[in-house]
Amino acid sequence: MKLTSSVLVLICAGLASCVSAPKISSSFNPSDAAFIHLQGKGAIKGQAFLRRNDGIVVYAAGSDVVLIPKTTYSTERINALYGSGKINYYIPSPESPPGFESATRQTKANGEGRFEFPNLADGDYYVVTKVTWMAGNMPQGGALMERAQIRAGATAEIIMSGQ
Repeated sequence: MKLTSSVLVLICAGLASCVSAPKISSSFNPSDAAFIHLQGKGAIKGQAFLRRNDGIVVYAAGSDVVLIPKTTYSTERINALYGSGKINYYIPSPESPPGFESATRQTKANGEGRFEFPNLADGDYYVVTKVTWMAGNMPQGGALMERAQIRAGATAEIIMSGQ
């Protein structure tokens, strides 16, 4: 039984390593994402974590949290990585086109996985981060994504748990 489980883990790991980054057909247009650089009165506050099978909660402590403005390109990219869900276990990100990363904002989650993006202009955004841990020699966890809207300078509060 133990040998069968080990073989199954190796097969799954091998298949995951064969997955290639999705192809994105849309072009990135920096002017579509320009609102990310505008100063506004809105904010996005949140917390990111995953619950392990044994019930222990693992926070995104120290993980980068990235704010991506919703555009035609970013929507196609998010859909390719997350489908209709909010967690990505093994699909690698496609290479970013020129200017894409400079059209995002980034912060780090604190020890409880909490983060904040202040001074945001009204608009629609994607928030992405990773929550990972090791189980023996195997990495566990995944990348998390949530959608957020800022309207009339309000603060959006989100929980990133993959659900």
